[in-house]
Amino acid sequence: MFVEGTLKKASIFLTISVLPFLLGYFLITFFLFSIIAFFMQFFRDPKRKTPHGKDIIVAPADGKILTGKIDRIDNLVYDDPLMDLLLEKNEKGILISTFMSPFDVHVNRVPISGRVINSKYCPGKFKIARKSVLTENEKNLIVIETEYGKVGVIQIAGFVARRIVQYVNIGDYVEIGSKIGMIKFGSRVDLIVPEKNFEVMVKVGDRPKAAETIMGRFIKTD
Repeated sequence: MFVEGTLKKASIFLTISVLPFLLGYFLITFFLFSIIAFFMQFFRDPKRKTPHGKDIIVAPADGKILTGKIDRIDNLVYDDPLMDLLLEKNEKGILISTFMSPFDVHVNRVPISGRVINSKYCPGKFKIARKSVLTENEKNLIVIETEYGKVGVIQIAGFVARRIVQYVNIGDYVEIGSKIGMIKFGSRVDLIVPEKNFEVMVKVGDRPKAAETIMGRFIKTD
């Protein structure tokens, strides 16, 4: 609700919250201001400066505040969950997973320019977005076809998150750094890229900034 027109909507809520103060209900005013402040910081959508380069992959999600960070970099194969939509049977992929704290920006970004060729929503549980959540939690896969192969973004709901929003549709051409979706309240975003000719430029523990941090690049071969 605050992604577009944040200031206009916030001003309405702030005006409403002042009314109890004028009537002498100071605790109610404090409570309302606290709620408004939380929702404004959670639904904030700051502008980002995306680096140039068609061979680069940028972070699809923020992981900068408190426990937010890249906490898993791993290899994937065709038999792993959802990978049949991204990989060929003899192909391997690289997973870079970012955990977002409830205080991180939750607007997700396009990691590389290309065309959306597939999307799959999977209902599931709402466990804390760690460990086995890729097989158990509610999630949403977006597949982007690029000149380097298929790149996937998996939005995974967490313990607090109860809604995954996708902004793009199958057939859309998306530009690197543009908005791809949002997960409301603390969650995780997995980035999957082809292993072949890809150089990872981040490590576990790094704190990426969506649309700005370069996660890696494709290496040209003769």
